[in-house]
Amino acid sequence: METVLVATDGSEYAETATDVALDRAAARGAKLHVICVVDSRRVEEPALGSAELTTVYAEDHARECVSDVRERAADRGLSVESTVRRGIPHEVILDYADEVDADVIVVGAHGDHGEHFSGVGQEVRESSEREVVVVSE
Repeated sequence: METVLVATDGSEYAETATDVALDRAAARGAKLHVICVVDSRRVEEPALGSAELTTVYAEDHARECVSDVRERAADRGLSVESTVRRGIPHEVILDYADEVDADVIVVGAHGDHGEHFSGVGQEVRESSEREVVVVSE
């Protein structure tokens, strides 16, 4: 059985990547994994201080993103496992792909953030020996 991993951040590109991943999982009877990474370059560790609210918001947003994909998968009768992790997005996505032995990683070309640290999809594609689908529309 194939394993499909989709990375989401709730952006328009991530929504389209989710559609691609759901279609692929449904067509191939694949197991679907979804991950949302809270970018550690943008938020600090939860602690007492002004950054705490930003961190809490980012983690809540990440949980909402994976919940949305879980609901969309359930509507199609697909089984899905999801996780929210913290770190450098492309690194965490690649580590999780190894953890679940993903056959394919599906990720959007652009993320949901004001500053473009690097193309996460491009970084994943360049750093992975797995099949990577970077959705750009």
